[in-house]
Amino acid sequence: MDVSVTTEAQNHLKVLVVDDDRSTRMLLKAFLMRAGHHILEAHNGREAIEAFVQYSPDLVLMDVNMPVMTGYEAAHAIKQQSADRFVPIIFLTGLHDDESLARCVESGGDDFLVKPFNSILLGAKITAMQRIRKLYQELAHYRQQTEQEIALTHHVFDSLTKRAGHQKIDGLSHWMRSAGHFSGDLLIHTVSPSGKLYLVLADFTGHGFSAAIGAVPVTDVCFAMARQDFDMRQILKELNRKLHELMPTGHFCAMAFVCADPHRRCAQVFNGGLPPLLLLGPDSKIKQRIASDNLALGILDERDFEPNIQTIQDIQEHTLVLHSDGLTEARNASGEIFGGQRLEQALETSHASKPLDGIRAAVEEFMGACDPEDDISLVTLKF
Repeated sequence: MDVSVTTEAQNHLKVLVVDDDRSTRMLLKAFLMRAGHHILEAHNGREAIEAFVQYSPDLVLMDVNMPVMTGYEAAHAIKQQSADRFVPIIFLTGLHDDESLARCVESGGDDFLVKPFNSILLGAKITAMQRIRKLYQELAHYRQQTEQEIALTHHVFDSLTKRAGHQKIDGLSHWMRSAGHFSGDLLIHTVSPSGKLYLVLADFTGHGFSAAIGAVPVTDVCFAMARQDFDMRQILKELNRKLHELMPTGHFCAMAFVCADPHRRCAQVFNGGLPPLLLLGPDSKIKQRIASDNLALGILDERDFEPNIQTIQDIQEHTLVLHSDGLTEARNASGEIFGGQRLEQALETSHASKPLDGIRAAVEEFMGACDPEDDISLVTLKF
């Protein structure tokens, strides 16, 4: 196995030439060195694998029929070794039949050239492989950046989630299933000094950073104002103002906001852009559907935003069901959506004390092995 080194150049490659015929290797070596590439030589498939492991070439020119180990076997082993990066293999073969050429591709080859090869055509194929290799490198760099952003966003959401759910609330249950790396939905709940329960289910436009950007001010505003027993209307106005200022056009936050006062046995409910909230009576039957009669937060300017809040009296032993549209829009293998009708049917057949378990089981059975297209959030609160 021989190694020849030429002058460094930005687009020059380290090429492994594999052929048991010395004259073919010398011809390829002369052609490649004129183009400024660095040359490695191997006489058979086994030497090719050893050279690949030791020197990490950028391109492999591979003969098919060789002693000790064929080019097919060597190409397969090299592709396994280079799983984390793109190393093109161009087969140089004297075989002309379709079956042999197809086998070149099946064994891991990225292209082939029939001997005797044309140097102009070989140069063009190498240039094409350089372009593809550059694209792979750019994609790898982009993937690395994306993974770093995902890790950072995970950290932000994990911190917010721990903060948002640090208090245990009797009667509160939830299920959240992400459509991607993590859920862009946010559940916040806290109890004020006077004993009021503040609960927020937020569904942000998009995922990742676009959701995390909105989640930070929503969490900060809710906790800061709840600690001071601010009125629900004031909190909503401040949330809308913050999101309108911070989020770009086209990004907003669909939200259900509940403020339950155990002393007065009533609850204030706001629905801005989420599917209807379902109020279950003591008999677990649907007593009221609270549809969205507000725009999502962050759309209107603070001067135009006036939240419409409903008050529910005598809430004791009632249960409120909140969910994001990812639940009702979940699809099965046939492309059907779960829908509101199936949701209500699941409630009717659920155990009275565990409506969330019944809905979740129905959704998961309906979806089967399908992954959700949007984040799914389901919350039940028994007063």
